[in-house]
Formats: sequence, C-alpha cells, structure tokens
Amino acid sequence: DEVEIAVQRGPAAEWERFAMGIEEETGEYQFFLFELDEKTEYFVEASGVRSNLFRIEVVDLPYVQELVLEYHFPAYVGMQPQRQEDGGDIAALRGTEVRFFVTPTVSVVGGAIVVEDQEAIALAVEEDGTLTGSLRIRRDGLYRIVFQSFDGDSVVGSPDYLIDVLADQPPYVAFAKPGRDIKVTNIEEVFTEVEAEDDYGVGSVELVYSVNGGPEEVLELYSGRRRDVSAAHTFYLEELELVPGDFISYYARAMDENRVSGRQSTTTDIYFMEVRPYDREYRQSEQAGMPGGGGGGGFDSSLAQRQRDVIAATFKLVRDRDGYSEEDWNENIATVALAQGRLREQVDALVARIRARGIVQLDSSFQAIIEALPQAAVEMGAAEELLGERRPEEALSPEQRALQQLQRAEAAFREVEVSRNQGGGGGGGGQPNVEELAELFELELDQQRNQYESVQREQRQQADQQIDETLQKLQELARRQQQENERLRAQANDSRNQSGGGASQRQLAEEAEELARRLERLSREQSLPELNQTARELREAAERMRQAAASSRSGGLSEGLSALDRLREARRLLDENRAAGLERDVADALRRAERLAEEQRRVIEDVERLAEGGNQSGRLRRLMERKEEMAEETAELEADLDRLARESRSEQRDASRRLREAANAIRDDKLEDKIRYSRGVVQQRSPEYARNFEEEIADDIEELRERIEMARDAIGESDEQRLARTLDEARDLTRSLESLEERVEQGAEGAQQGEATGQPGQGQGGEQQGEQREPSGGQRFNESSADGFPGFTPGDVRQFRREFRERRAEAERLRESLEAQGIDAGELDAIIDRLGRLESSRVWGDPRGLAELQAAAIQGLKEFEYVLRRQLGGGDGRELLLTGSDDVPPGYRELVEEYYRALAEQNRR
Repeated sequence: DEVEIAVQRGPAAEWERFAMGIEEETGEYQFFLFELDEKTEYFVEASGVRSNLFRIEVVDLPYVQELVLEYHFPAYVGMQPQRQEDGGDIAALRGTEVRFFVTPTVSVVGGAIVVEDQEAIALAVEEDGTLTGSLRIRRDGLYRIVFQSFDGDSVVGSPDYLIDVLADQPPYVAFAKPGRDIKVTNIEEVFTEVEAEDDYGVGSVELVYSVNGGPEEVLELYSGRRRDVSAAHTFYLEELELVPGDFISYYARAMDENRVSGRQSTTTDIYFMEVRPYDREYRQSEQAGMPGGGGGGGFDSSLAQRQRDVIAATFKLVRDRDGYSEEDWNENIATVALAQGRLREQVDALVARIRARGIVQLDSSFQAIIEALPQAAVEMGAAEELLGERRPEEALSPEQRALQQLQRAEAAFREVEVSRNQGGGGGGGGQPNVEELAELFELELDQQRNQYESVQREQRQQADQQIDETLQKLQELARRQQQENERLRAQANDSRNQSGGGASQRQLAEEAEELARRLERLSREQSLPELNQTARELREAAERMRQAAASSRSGGLSEGLSALDRLREARRLLDENRAAGLERDVADALRRAERLAEEQRRVIEDVERLAEGGNQSGRLRRLMERKEEMAEETAELEADLDRLARESRSEQRDASRRLREAANAIRDDKLEDKIRYSRGVVQQRSPEYARNFEEEIADDIEELRERIEMARDAIGESDEQRLARTLDEARDLTRSLESLEERVEQGAEGAQQGEATGQPGQGQGGEQQGEQREPSGGQRFNESSADGFPGFTPGDVRQFRREFRERRAEAERLRESLEAQGIDAGELDAIIDRLGRLESSRVWGDPRGLAELQAAAIQGLKEFEYVLRRQLGGGDGRELLLTGSDDVPPGYRELVEEYYRALAEQNRR
C-alpha cells in the first residue's frame, strides 16, 4: 500500500524519504528527482523490504564559455587580421579565413564546427584546454559549435550563429573633368580626369577613346592598389588632324584586385568631344543664336543630340548586360532600335523636303548638307538592323558614323546661317532663295528640338521626384540607425544588458541596399552617374550594419557609428544633387527664355520683310507656325517656373520668390495671349501697328529673361554648405596629388626596368602619337634617356607636367575660395610654388629632386588641410574629420573597442 524512496544528496547530507506515486494505467510507482548537481544515492522500500543502494554520478555537459574569432582577410585586400572577442555571428568578405578560439565550460576531448550543408570541421584541443580551428567563408548560412561529451556522444555547445557573406563592391569610377559632352576646337588641349575608388583597392584605371567611331584606343592610366585613385590624360587635338563635325567618344573603366571571385570592372557612361570651327564663323553663329549659342534652333539640340542619346543607350545596354533579365534586356534593345528607326525616318523626311524645294541647285553649303544627311540615314539603317538582331556591340560603329555625318551637316548649316546673316544668298527664276530655305530647315529642326526637350524635361522631373522620395527614406534610415547606436551604446556600458539587436540591424542593412539598388537603377535609366557614388555610400553603410550585427558590443557600436557616418554622407551627396538639379533646371529655364527672345527678334525681322510686299504666303505661313510654337513654349515655361518655385521654397527662399515673380510676370503681362493674338495683328493690321505690338512682346520676354536670370543668381550655398565644399576640395586635391605621386613613381620604375631589360619603358599610358621611333637600322629604342628625362618618356613627362599644372590651378582656386570666405590661406602659397616648379622640365631630369619636391608639396597640403579642418570645425573638428571618410589614424578603432570593453568591465566590478 505504500512505497517510499530514500535520497541522500551528497556524502554528508541527511537522508530524505518521499512517498512514491502510483501510475494507474500500469500500476508502477514513480518519483522525479530534480536539480541533480552532485553525486546522489538512493534506495526504495516497500512493506519492510528494501532495495539495493544505487548511485547517480553527475557530470557537466560542455558548453561554450568564451568564443574568440580572428578574421584573416584575402591577400588582395591588404588588411591586417582583426580579432573579435565575444564572437558569434560572422560577417566577412567572401574568401576570409575565420579562426576560432573556443573555451568550453569543462574539459572536452574534442569538438567541431558544424556548418549547414557542409561536413563538420574538426577543432583541435590545445594544451590549455581551448579548441582551435578555422573556417573559410564561402556563402551565407548557419553554424554551431559541438563538443565530444564524456560518453563519446556529440553535444551541442552553442546556439546557431549566422554567417553573413559581405559583398566585395565593384569599383566606382567617374570623370571629374569634363564629365559631360563638350564642344572643342581642333587645336585645343583637353584635360580629362578620372576618379576611381574601391573598398579594398583599385587595381587599374583605363581610358578608352575612339575617333569618329573608329577602332578603340586603350590608355592605362593607373596600375596598383589604392583605395582611391585620381588619374588624368590630356588630349592634344592638333595632333589628331580633326575637322569640324568630327568627334571623339571616350569612356573610362576601373578594375579592382579581387582574387576570390575574379576581377570586377566598372565602366563610366560614354561622352563626346565634338569639334567645332575655330574662326569668325562660329563666333558669328553664336552671336546670332545659332547652334552652340544661347538660343536659336539647330542640329546640336535635335538630330545630333538624339543620335548621341541612341549611342549612349546602346553603350549602356552592352555595359550593363549582366544586370538585366533576359526579358528586360530584349525589351530595352527593342526600344533603342525603335528610337534609331524613328530618327532615321525623320532624317529621310527632312532630306525629302529640302530636295522638294530645289535646294540642290542653289548653294554649295546646302549641297554638303544634302550629301551628309542621306549618309547618316544609311548608317542609322545599318545600326537599326543590328539592334533588331540583338547585336548592340556591332551597332555602335554605324551609330557613331551616323553621328559624324549629322555633325558635318550641322557644320555646313553654320555656313548657311553665317551667309544669311551677312546678307548672302540668292536665288531667282522662281526658285526659293537660300534665306527661305534656311528658315524652312531651321523651323523643321526647331520643332524636333522642342519635342525632344519636352520629353527630356519630363524625364528629369520624374527623376527629381524619385530622388526626393529616396532622400526622405534615407533620412528615416539615418534616424533609425541613430536609435540602434544608442541601444548598442547602452549595451556596451551595461554588462547585464545582453539583449540582441542583430535582426533589427540586418533589417536596416537590407533597406539601405534596396535604396542603393533604386539609385543605381535611376542612374542607369536617366544617365545620372553622380547617383552611383551615393549608392556606393549606401552599400558601404549596409556592410557596416551587417558587421555591427555580428560584432561584440563595443565593436558593434564602432561599426554602427561608421554606418551612420556613411548614411550622412549619402544624404549630403543627395542634397548636393538636388541643389545641382535646381541650378540645372533654372539654367534650362533661362536658356528657354533666351531662345524665346531670339525667336522674337527673328519674328520682328520677318514682320518687317512682310511689309515689303510681294508673294509672301510661304513666309507668312512659317511665321504663324513659329508663333504657335512660341505660345506653347511660353505656357510650358510658366508651368515649370511655378513648379520650381514650389520645390525650392524650403531651402532656397530668395530664388523661390524670384521664380514665382517670373511666373507671375508671364500671367500679368498675358504673354501667351499676346503671342497668339499677334497672329491676327500681323495679318489684319498695319505694318506699323504690327511692328509696335511685336516690340511690346519682345520687351515682355526680355523682362521675363531678366527675372529668371535674377532667380538663377539668387541660388546660393549656405555657409555650412560652402564650408563643406571647400573642405572637400582640399581633401580631393590632397588625394589627387598622392595618386599622382604614385603614378609618377610607377612610370619611372617601369621605364627603368625597360632600360635594364632592353625593352621600351612602360609609362603612364602613352600619347596619341607613338613614343617609340623606328631608327633606320630597324632596332627600337627608348626615347627617355635621349631626351634627358631619366626614367620617363617625353610623352609621359608632357602628361605629368600638364596634370601638375591643373593641380596648381586647383590650389589657386582653393586659395581664392578661402579668401572669399574671409579665411587666411597664405600657407597655400608655398604649396602653389612647389607645384609650379613641378611643371618645369628642369626638375624631371633629377629623379631624387622630383620625389622630394612632390613629397614636400603633399605633406604641406596635408598639414594645411588638417589645420583648416580644425580651424573651421569649431573645437576639435571630429565631425568634419570623420564625415565621409574612413581615413582615421592606425589603431583608432581598436582603441575605441578597448574603451568600451573597459567601461563594461568597470560595470561588472
């Protein structure tokens, strides 16, 4: 009827007796012993009968007491190993070797790292009882530590930890100068500058150019391993024998030093240098508001510009092929083919209209146009066919040949316009004269240009709206990261606070990456390469967030602060982009007002010609068409000015007010109504009445132009923005000189090695003309020593000296900017003097003196920059020193981590 169990917990403990309960279904007696933490003995007694004495031996199951991770990065990264105390989650670059140092709670005979979907990695037992092993990071996943227990079984010794593989970002590359399409003369020196950056080191930078769509020439500007590179090349156009209408297309690419997943390459957009006449003809065309000037119609803003857009779109399709799905790529290439086809049709239609007017027999300049345009159409047709066959790489050449023909037609059109303004032209025999044909040609191009620019403005407005939305989300992201950092700080200061937070930090990282993808897509679609730098900052912020989620408390805070720093830099870049967008849009509005003023001047001339009598039906019809175009443009300009006034109200109040006044002036003067009403005045009223009315319209348009000009001048930087820009200029100049110093050293070493081996020296990238000459005996020799530049080719010396001249000019502009802000910049004088001496040919004959002069200039600029940042930062300047830069003193981050560990240890005591 009664069964008892007697228990003794420890050798000296009293015996305890407990009644055992009966299990009704089985009739068995049961009793549970809890919290067995030492050797226990027991026996069971029932009806005076006692069982044997039994013993329970108690042992501890092993568990991780301390886990230390040591990160050994891939060799190409060039980073020292990093040690993470309080290890757990892993966030590391692919190919990183993570070494484990595991201290178990009790001695064990073995252990292993178990990664999902992989074989277990054995841990070796060291003499002090710790276990060591290593894991090569290949992909995302989970891992845990297991130990071999006393009975030989495997025991789970840790929770599941996350493995987060960080992406090695592709390099960033962009043109700092000129960074846009430009018009040049055939005797200019065009300075181009490429900036590249990579999170673990830029491997090489190349400049690729082509003349008139011909074979591409590749110039290697840099080879090495720097995190940021500035490299330049000057085009000496006189040596290329170009004529007006020719062009040079060029782009840059950068490669990193990734040895794990292969080299990654990034390529800029493609840009164009268009050769224009360098004579009285071009100046006269500018003064008359012709192509290339401030107003008037023309090829460059319609046919040629649209063909450049087709080339740029094709180039980006080839460059970004891997970033598209098959469906999207096919759809995009069909869109480009359609654009090329429509442009070809418009060129064919324009040629037909000119021929129908009997233009071929009238003027040699028009003869050049009528020859160039059909050739352009033929090349466009070939490109369209290749695009339709989804062979965009092959379509680039005929696309560029078509552009060359269009620009040559433009150059011929300039001659017609100059002749027209000088009173040239003729005709007779019932044939239309040159002037009338020029007007017809110009009107046709104006209509195409207006349609094209309306589409461009609409696309820019959509892009600006997306940038504003991204900026708002970025501000919210920075606020949440700030909150996360406060949590990490509290956790680091309180040893009892072991709460997690990795999940929330990873969520922020995913959102930052999504914003980066959105900006990259917008950059690709709208040809806004400056957004790529903002996207890069966001990706680096996401990487720091993931490292913060995986790091110990103090290390997590350090990475969290760095992530916030990156978010702030991304926000600053977007703010600058938005401000630049306002300047661009207001400048565009001013150009449109100037074009309206020029159109009105031509209208007045046409009205005066109508008063001369004769058969003027064709001229009157074209005048009515011109006025309709002007009225529509005025209405669009009014709407755009209202929009710009609204969008700039919060940050540019003065400019916003003046933009609103400009829009109100259009309404108050009833400018659109006057332009439409003037059509009847010209047809029905006296010539004097019509002329006076047109003069009144001209005065209203001039007033509008002046108001927009005042709005443009009212756009300004705040003192804080001006200061930040000046500091960035000083930092960029320092980095440019450091990069230039390294490239000069590389050029000298390469050339010296070439001399030692009897091979031509390898310079910084060469010249358009050859650097090696072929002597009569057939042997090649290096020019360098022959011309007195030890270690350099003359071509290299010319390029480097030109770049030092540019850096000196930048230093002078920096000094002027600082003085304009009331800041003493006298210390820059010595630096400017040293840079001027580096332009001299004499110093290049002394390698040691050259190196010392470069080092002195760079060191002086670094010291000036440091003092400037402290002086302008107000206090210790930490905010300015850390914003947008990882250039902190060696060991700084380790000291920060040690500081937080000390705080945590103090709280424990």
